[in-house]
Amino acid sequence: MSPPSIFSTLQADSGVSASHTRLPLEQIRQQMHRTLHDCSASVGAQRMIFKINLAETPAELWQLRSDVHLCISRLHGQAEAAKRINTLLAGFAGWIEPAQLVHI
Repeated sequence: MSPPSIFSTLQADSGVSASHTRLPLEQIRQQMHRTLHDCSASVGAQRMIFKINLAETPAELWQLRSDVHLCISRLHGQAEAAKRINTLLAGFAGWIEPAQLVHI
């Protein structure tokens, strides 16, 4: 019997289910861009787009949600911002622990 690979060990330790089909990073990034589609004229949104483009992992994108929410809420209100952020949850399934995938 061969020893477990580093990838199986990391996956087992992450607490994230491997049974779910994960979206590629680029698709999650595009979803986040779409949430800001009508906010791009603001300086804050431009900064967020830059940060979204720099993110190297789904976890980094996940950490930007509150900043994206703030950009949207400044122009459209908190209800619309929460609605848009909540549409992103499915894209993070399989990357983020299920306990963290909660609606705003």
